[in-house]
Amino acid sequence: MEHQIDETELLSKKITKAKFRKSIIEEWGSCCYVCGNHFDKITLDHIVPKKAGGHTTRFNLATCCSLCNRRKGHQPVFEWWSQTEMWDLARVIRLISWLRRAHTFHTSDDKTQ
Repeated sequence: MEHQIDETELLSKKITKAKFRKSIIEEWGSCCYVCGNHFDKITLDHIVPKKAGGHTTRFNLATCCSLCNRRKGHQPVFEWWSQTEMWDLARVIRLISWLRRAHTFHTSDDKTQ
């Protein structure tokens, strides 16, 4: 069994994964980034699909309802999304802001090393 240390607490891989998912879901308010609807049960979508080299990292995941997640599949998010009736500038800006946080996060990491 794999473990991770969280501050002073030793957590199992299962608990770590659950906390990771929960933090992303809370950040997005349990709303699908594509259609904007709120869901009690929500999935996480790889913005850059794993098939296209995307990784399972915090800023490459966003909450997505299962229907939108299935419709998107492995397609590039902006190419697919812009062709749908669910395209919404406010949600696009929010997703771009989310992606920029990843860049800012990695850039600040590079400066500290």
